[in-house]
Amino acid sequence: MMVRFVKTYVDVIVRMRTDGTLIPISVIWEGQTYDVDGVLQIIEARSQKVPSTVGTIKYVCRIQGQDKEMFLEDYPRRWFVEKPVIQFF
Repeated sequence: MMVRFVKTYVDVIVRMRTDGTLIPISVIWEGQTYDVDGVLQIIEARSQKVPSTVGTIKYVCRIQGQDKEMFLEDYPRRWFVEKPVIQFF
């Protein structure tokens, strides 16, 4: 058994600050809405687990008491998460 990750695009409700920074408020994934309790870090960084474009921004967020990574690609501008998928040999 092996775990791999796939890029999964998600809907995100955001607040835009006056400086243009996007702050995620909630994430809609697989029909469920999850509130973002807080944003811990925002840095320009590509995903290490799935392909992503130059200019991708990584958001480390606290969601339901757990730290989760979300990514905002610059072009086209879309949010994604790294979804774990179990593979059986």
